[in-house]
Amino acid sequence: MNVIVADDEYFARKALVKMLEKMDLPITVCGEGENGKDVIELLRTQPADLVITDIRMPEMDGLALAKYIKEQEYPADVIIETGYADFGYAKAAIHYGVKEYIIKPLKEQELCDSVRKVIEERSRNGMEAFAFSDVVRNADICRQIFGREGGWGDGSYCMILANGRDSVQDGRFLGEWLIRHGGFRELRSFYFAGRNEGVWLAFSKERREVSGMFGRRALLELKAHLPAQVQVSFSLWHGEPEELETAYSECVYAINERILKQERLFFYRQEKQLEEILTVEQERRLYRAAESGEPEAAGAVVREVFSEAQTKERNIYSFFAALMRVFFVLNRVFYRGGKELDRGTQTAGYLLFDFKIDMYRFYDLEDVWEYVEMLLREVCEQNAETDASVAKNLVDYLERHYAEDISLGELAKGRYFMSISYLSRLFKEYTGQTFAKYLTKLRMDKAKRFLECGRMAVSDVAACTGYNDASHFAQIFRKAYGMSPREYQKRFLKEE
Repeated sequence: MNVIVADDEYFARKALVKMLEKMDLPITVCGEGENGKDVIELLRTQPADLVITDIRMPEMDGLALAKYIKEQEYPADVIIETGYADFGYAKAAIHYGVKEYIIKPLKEQELCDSVRKVIEERSRNGMEAFAFSDVVRNADICRQIFGREGGWGDGSYCMILANGRDSVQDGRFLGEWLIRHGGFRELRSFYFAGRNEGVWLAFSKERREVSGMFGRRALLELKAHLPAQVQVSFSLWHGEPEELETAYSECVYAINERILKQERLFFYRQEKQLEEILTVEQERRLYRAAESGEPEAAGAVVREVFSEAQTKERNIYSFFAALMRVFFVLNRVFYRGGKELDRGTQTAGYLLFDFKIDMYRFYDLEDVWEYVEMLLREVCEQNAETDASVAKNLVDYLERHYAEDISLGELAKGRYFMSISYLSRLFKEYTGQTFAKYLTKLRMDKAKRFLECGRMAVSDVAACTGYNDASHFAQIFRKAYGMSPREYQKRFLKEE
């Protein structure tokens, strides 16, 4: 295998290369980069089978690189190096196709084991290393795998999907159960290790209601013999190979019900009318909390949504809709101030989460909560850092532009892209003063320096500190220092 390594720390990168070159494995290091953009340039000219990348790098980090490799369908696997503090984030981004995670500091044996796993997986014959969702998007592969000599055949098929924390590789009982109780004339089964999926296509000449095909005793038998942490879902009836992706989506949507319901078997139903779980008032509270960088307050709002979804037995689509609105609010906060969508940060990738399909990565509500909590924390922490930088930037701006006609409202709208009340609060927390008092004091301090030079008229000092009316300037100066500008100037020059 050709391997590319990426790490912005020179000596760490060279140590990684040295470890790889010492391994008794069929690999060759064919390129090095300091960040994700370097790797992309290498991939355009140097085919690679494996990319080993640090998670945190400037310009384009490891997760953004993994996402790019997946989206562009480069035939390269990805291993990520991560510190303990980042491990939760790396694990949450598994939908980017990352194969292995290695905790820093790297240990040679752990690195060797991870590379060997990738080699073994790539060398497997057949399609079992793929996820079924990858297969159904390719019509040619679908025909090769699911078709048969002489064509697809007559009649209809129902798809059955098994998935869960326990392995579903040995699905003989489920296959036998389907034949025994379903009355199908033909059954084809497949296993896809990419997501631990067992997939069955059950063919029949008549389309009976799927949920009514099995008696209560048969369903109890299936539940009793399934592994403890495996769920099974059934699609509607379909007739053509081109409908495989639709059937798979139905199975995924149905099995996602496990997030809210402690069930084992699920039958796809047409999407019900959405019910409101997240109110407008909760949305506002979430925005204020995230905007203020308060993860606990933001988490309390989302907990209310989770509780509402459970206590009133809402359907899963209503829960999806509420979570999408949560993500929309976090998007607004995260990209506040004109941040670019392709900025390449970890959080940016999380915010592009595709719910109905990617929720399939989770098995229960607690899994989802851990993911959302991680995102809330990162958005809030990032926003708290941004808030401090905004306030500091405004202080620096006033230092350079104090003589201009400055309005906090115009700055909030045109420069910092936030509400005037929020910018006012940020500024006061940072400086201990209101915007107006700070600006007045700044102007008065500058006025004193101009007066002390002894060469400027009071009217000129007023103009240079942002006051068009010299008499108004004199009033403010007297209020600040207990004397007129001219009196201050004379006293200072006399003392000097």
